[in-house]
Amino acid sequence: MNMVAEGAETVLELFVQRGGYLTSRDAVQAGVPGMTLTRLLRRGVIERPQRGVYRLVDTGKLEAVAAEAEDLLEVQLRFPYARPCLVSALHLHGLTTTRPAALQFAVPARHRRPVVDFPALEIFYFGPRAYRAGLTTLDVRGRPLTTYSPEKTLTDLLRYAPRFGRDLYLEGLKKYLGQPGVQVQALIQMGKDQGVWKELSRDLEVLLHDQDH
Repeated sequence: MNMVAEGAETVLELFVQRGGYLTSRDAVQAGVPGMTLTRLLRRGVIERPQRGVYRLVDTGKLEAVAAEAEDLLEVQLRFPYARPCLVSALHLHGLTTTRPAALQFAVPARHRRPVVDFPALEIFYFGPRAYRAGLTTLDVRGRPLTTYSPEKTLTDLLRYAPRFGRDLYLEGLKKYLGQPGVQVQALIQMGKDQGVWKELSRDLEVLLHDQDH
């Protein structure tokens, strides 16, 4: 890196400012010549984990983040409409130690399916009510990763219990209820909004009763 191309230092600083990533759109908006990115790729200074998504190879000066969070972010940078959901979201929120074999993303019903060579993805088509509700953003080195709130994630897992079973949902619910200052009312309202209040209320009654005794 002693003899980087002219202007490369500025581009590398841009990578640092944006959490180690630069998309093709970022580059165009910042006026970064495509040839500069090509030269940095050839020199091994940056790599391309997804089409149109570039990242620094040496991230030693950046904040350390979980590899799964990076993988999720890289997919979302390429497909902004894809949102981590279900077990992937539960793991992001620290409500399970289980990591799915494939990263789980929600996309709008009848929308184009994200296709990547790596990592493995599992896609779920959410209707408008499920897709738009309970959104939150997590910071990944200054980059926003849009996913679903803990409350929305738990209701999604309850909706998908016939497919996944109830173990992960109950693990997440117990950990959620054990958090200091948890707002159970937010979960109750989400359960009502997402049409799973009947099942959720039974589980809350049992678990909250157990906590009181």
